[in-house]
Amino acid sequence: MCGICGVLNLHGQPVEMAVGQRMMHLLWHRGPDDSGSLVLQAPASQTSPSIFLGHCRLKIIDLSEAARQPLANEDETIWVIFNGEIYNFLDLRHELEQRGHIFRSRSDTETIVHAYEAFGDDFLAHLDGMFAFALWDGRRQRLILARDRSGKKPLFYAFDGTQLTFASEIKAILACPWVERRMAVDHLPELLTFGYVPAPRTLYHGIVQVPPASYVVVDPDGLKGLFWYWRLAFSPASNGHGPSAPQAAQHVRELLTEAVQRRLISDVPLGALLSGGLDSSIVVGLMSQLIREPVRTFTIGMADDPSFDERPYAEMAARHFKTDHTEFVVKADAVALMERLIWHHDQPYGDSSAIPTYLVSKLARQQVTVVLNGDGGDEVFAGYDRFLGALIAQRVPGWMAPMGRALTHCLPRQQGYYSVRRRLERFLENAAASPEERFLGWITYFQWSNLKGLLRPDLTASLEPESLQTSFRHCYAAAEGLPLLHQLLQVNFMTYLPDDLHVKMDRLSMANALETRSPMLDTALVEYVASLPSHLKIHRTRMKYVLRLACRDVLPPALRNRKKHGFGVPLGSWFRHQLRGYVEDTLLSPQARLRAYCNHECIRTLFQEHVDGVRQHWDRLWLLLTLEVWLRMLEDEALWTPRRAAMDDGVDVATVTRHSYA
Repeated sequence: MCGICGVLNLHGQPVEMAVGQRMMHLLWHRGPDDSGSLVLQAPASQTSPSIFLGHCRLKIIDLSEAARQPLANEDETIWVIFNGEIYNFLDLRHELEQRGHIFRSRSDTETIVHAYEAFGDDFLAHLDGMFAFALWDGRRQRLILARDRSGKKPLFYAFDGTQLTFASEIKAILACPWVERRMAVDHLPELLTFGYVPAPRTLYHGIVQVPPASYVVVDPDGLKGLFWYWRLAFSPASNGHGPSAPQAAQHVRELLTEAVQRRLISDVPLGALLSGGLDSSIVVGLMSQLIREPVRTFTIGMADDPSFDERPYAEMAARHFKTDHTEFVVKADAVALMERLIWHHDQPYGDSSAIPTYLVSKLARQQVTVVLNGDGGDEVFAGYDRFLGALIAQRVPGWMAPMGRALTHCLPRQQGYYSVRRRLERFLENAAASPEERFLGWITYFQWSNLKGLLRPDLTASLEPESLQTSFRHCYAAAEGLPLLHQLLQVNFMTYLPDDLHVKMDRLSMANALETRSPMLDTALVEYVASLPSHLKIHRTRMKYVLRLACRDVLPPALRNRKKHGFGVPLGSWFRHQLRGYVEDTLLSPQARLRAYCNHECIRTLFQEHVDGVRQHWDRLWLLLTLEVWLRMLEDEALWTPRRAAMDDGVDVATVTRHSYA
């Protein structure tokens, strides 16, 4: 993992090194081990482009100077700066050496420049991994910006027609004086709907991102693209000729084992994040079969609410797999953490599981530099409740919804993770809508009816629900004709996975210079599971059916049948207690910046309803609070101030328990 940045001036005007260095300083947390830069300046007699490339390095594979970036081919006509890992680099390197290419390092990065020489623009199809990179072709005077298939690694850019500025994080782009620092107000409704602004847009005017599985090209004629090099293809309705469940499970097991094996290559200490859930436990189980020494595993617990504490399940898995297990009990000051989290995200961000993700990354980094995780298991194998809920709702007659709502009023209000009433209310909220609209309602923070009351009238006057759903409708169009579950999986893979889950894991692991690898998102595995019929993913009411079959001998029985448990913190309780005064002093303050965009009374009502226990609004309140803090940070230029020195982030580690179960 690393941080990359650069500036390309098509008219050949000099790129100021001071600006380039400032960009790199803002990315230091992504690669604190080393840094490198390159300036290629056009001769005064020519009008060819000039370019600056900057790289902050986290040393993972080949720790020597030979792997330092920017890295070139043999005659230094092609240069690359790279963030990520190429998992098939050994096989690819062998193929390229057979073609006569000469390597000077053992790094995976060097395969990129030689693959480009060998395969031209088709080289991306030969790269299997998580990556974002910039490749400069000096012969053709062109720059390529590219991202991996599922969008694990980020890449943003701004282009004014003459000058292209790009970086792993938006804050580095904002360091450039020619980039306008202004909120894209017209994207605010999307943020409040989804908790993020869907790619390729951002909440900044003029700054966009390269979407997953695509690349753009900039040459003297300007910006070209997007060009897509990969699309995930789901199977149509089953025709009865597919593999049997045991056959599919066996192949899934083989592919997943190979995926874990490829992600064990590292020249620095390696471990795993272990929650005790199905996915991370399977990954740790396979790791324990593939390496001789005990796997180093890490988990955290929050002392606030036992229903959010997964330590007992993680310990159960650690005992079973005989790992070297470290357990942290953490007390987090959400107020102190908030500004740090937003600084790393660069934008407001609705997913509150960013808090435990940051905490476990920070603590694991004390012992290892690389961790494997279970990310992607729910996206690939259909593990979210909303997938099963959509299939059930498709079969429930509309006339039963009023009866269901009446039933929920008889249930007690619970504040823990498994609140039956809250889940039923959510399920029945859009019972009369189409399957697509119902699913959208389950994943949104503010639905259209709520948004009209929340935003100022002038911000919604010309806004229609369809315009908010453009990104989702595009995904549904690509999935037209597929079974409902495959439609939902495709939408989820193209939206929530890259725009929420990957953003959270990338920013908050890299905030601590920790590389995270996700075997469940291996290309061969993802493509194979997508090709399987729906009933092998959800069988009757059993989610992740083929994965459970594939790994039933890996897990202990208590974990094998454990129901889904998200990675979260007790925000509902925090807003009634620890965060209550802070919300009143910021979000409900007369000086709140959100008053310029939102109905203040609507926000106050949300907060009061939550405090009184009338309704659960913790997710909406967290999103609004991050937006308010971000607006304040914009005013004092905090978002583009380098933070190389450590800051107090409000993390109090109450206890650390380490067990060696080997």
